[in-house]
Order: sequence, then structure tokens, then C-alpha cells
Amino acid sequence: MESIYLNNNFELYFEKLPHTVRLIVLKNREEWVCRKEKLENLFAFIGVDEERLFKGRLQLFKSDNEIFVQVRDKTIGAFSNQTFEGVLKKLK
Repeated sequence: MESIYLNNNFELYFEKLPHTVRLIVLKNREEWVCRKEKLENLFAFIGVDEERLFKGRLQLFKSDNEIFVQVRDKTIGAFSNQTFEGVLKKLK
């Protein structure tokens, strides 16, 4: 299981499931919001220039080699494409 630390006690945690990956936003180590997605869709997101992934409470936005995490329309953190890709490769 992998994770990326975000701002203000937030963490993006990745849980590998049989056919999907569960992305979980933790706030102070407690589950706040989550989303399941296929690993190949997450890799495809890296290859697109400026794009949004997911609709709903948890969303990922990409701009200029940075990925921004939004929960309930508020940006809670950002990290590089390389960081995201590194985590996804470990989940393969």
C-alpha cells in the first residue's frame, strides 16, 4: 500500500484491490473520502496534457506536470506527475 502526503494533515492513500485501485483521502489518519478506479485509467490520466479525473467529491486535476487533489470543490494538496506515476508503478 502506497501513499502521498498532502497539505494540512491530508494523505492520499492507494489500496490495491483485485481489479481496481481504491484512492482514499485521509485527514488526520481517518478516512475522509474515497474512489475506486482501474489502474489502466489512472495511467492514462498521466499521459493526457490538462485533464480532470473523476466526478463527485474526490477529483484529480492535472496542469503543468502537477496533479491537484480536490475534495468537495476545495484543493487540499498537489504533487508531481512523476510522484503519481511512481506510486502507480509500485501497484502494478
